[in-house]
Amino acid sequence: MRILLILLPSTFFISCKKSNTESTQTKLATSQLAVSNSTVFYIEDFRKPGMDDYQTIKAVCDSVPENSNIFFGNKTYTLSHTPIIEKSLNFYGPATLTRENQITYSLAQPADANSTYIVANSTDGLINLDRIEICTNNNITGATSINVITSISNDTIFLATPIGNTTNGVNSFPSGTKFFKSINFFWVLSSTKYTDMSCSFTDLTFDGNRNNNTGTYYWDINAAITAISKGVTTYDKCTFINSPNETIVGHNADIRNCTFDNLNGSAFHTVADKFYCTESEIHSTLTGNLFENTNQTPTEITGHSEGAITHSQCGGYYTATGNRFVNIGESVLGALEPGISINDWGTSNIHFQKNIISGAGKLISFIDTVDNGQIHSVIIDSNFISNMPSFDWSAEINHYSPGIILSDKDGQ
Repeated sequence: MRILLILLPSTFFISCKKSNTESTQTKLATSQLAVSNSTVFYIEDFRKPGMDDYQTIKAVCDSVPENSNIFFGNKTYTLSHTPIIEKSLNFYGPATLTRENQITYSLAQPADANSTYIVANSTDGLINLDRIEICTNNNITGATSINVITSISNDTIFLATPIGNTTNGVNSFPSGTKFFKSINFFWVLSSTKYTDMSCSFTDLTFDGNRNNNTGTYYWDINAAITAISKGVTTYDKCTFINSPNETIVGHNADIRNCTFDNLNGSAFHTVADKFYCTESEIHSTLTGNLFENTNQTPTEITGHSEGAITHSQCGGYYTATGNRFVNIGESVLGALEPGISINDWGTSNIHFQKNIISGAGKLISFIDTVDNGQIHSVIIDSNFISNMPSFDWSAEINHYSPGIILSDKDGQ
């Protein structure tokens, strides 16, 4: 069973060249919004002498009221920690957000699976609530679960939970074992309840800087945006490029007119917790998007990036129409699997129709007929397909009949 592990968030730190000049293009964009001037704020207006980008953006998010419209300057912002959004906010470009070059940390003293602290070679660039991952290699087999820094004393880092084993069962970590910080561009999260905010991102470019973040390709680190919220998260006219791992992770997303290009993993990773959500709170919509050159790192390495749209067993529930998929490295869609725990919705209620597919390994990664459970209301047909082999899915379709309607042939 694959369920996204949600731990405490990290705070965030951003650094880029200082500018107190608000771009003309941004001001013009503001004039096109049908919003009250009292709800419009410019990030650069909050910059004071000596403030870095993290402090400036934090000042904006902490100060403005709910549902404010926040405009980035027309520049590049480099993130070295994860911005946590705890209220409904709307973010506008044009701007580029990129991830810092990955810092490789290592253990200065041995640790084991039961350790709740580690001694590092350095703690420069780490802060309380950063999320870190200990890795014995650069793929899923050598990855531990993401952990959270609760405090730092000199080079000693205290953790929220014991380190645990790696995926392949390693439970001891000698001096020199590497670990890495996880940096999301944004994490929409509430510290007191299951998240219910509604945020939006418009006309922003998210550059994952994958060439300089190669320490681990485990799927659960360095996502672009994580938004697992009962409120809708909207992405409009955004560009996501060079993701080192996953890109958008969550549910209840409205993804429109966006471009996803040159991604190691998935563009959209659906995940929703049945224990906390009702079905009306998890459905996503994808329309008018371009997915190109996704899933360039094999699933055997990432562990869970099977499709341009990947499904956890607690994910699914989306409508995707009018999108283009070009040169998809593995599958267009991830696995179809039934829910097998109280947390799992299963990958039901998927409508994938009238999309254009030009090159992919296959349409669906696989359909699970081993686990007991149901899959219902999956309709995958009437797509325009070229340069993709078809497969005989009849046994799987019969297994879940009438829950799955599926054709991986052009126009059917």
